[in-house]
Amino acid sequence: MSIKKSLWQLSLTLSMGVSLCVIAGWSTIASAQYRAPQDDGFQSNEQDPLLGGGSNGFNPIDIIHRANLSNGRSLEQFSTDSEATLKDSASEFKRLQQERLLQQQSAPSSLESTPEN
Repeated sequence: MSIKKSLWQLSLTLSMGVSLCVIAGWSTIASAQYRAPQDDGFQSNEQDPLLGGGSNGFNPIDIIHRANLSNGRSLEQFSTDSEATLKDSASEFKRLQQERLLQQQSAPSSLESTPEN
């Protein structure tokens, strides 16, 4: 009885191996014949309905992303915050620029006052 069982297991294993080889061969042949389309399946005047595109700039996923990042602020609040940040940054830039100009102006005067040999 053990011989029949071992023969049955051997035949089952071989048949599964042959089946896998046949399936692998078919997939190789199918992939060798497949050519990816260059136009992604759209005609030149069509757009992807999910991502939009074109010159109008409408992208629903981008809108959802921006809404999630807005933390519940309105457009007016966002604009006010952005303007305040921009003004602060500009003031800081001007302050640093004035400091550097003063440093540059004071550096040459100290060089001129030193006696040369």
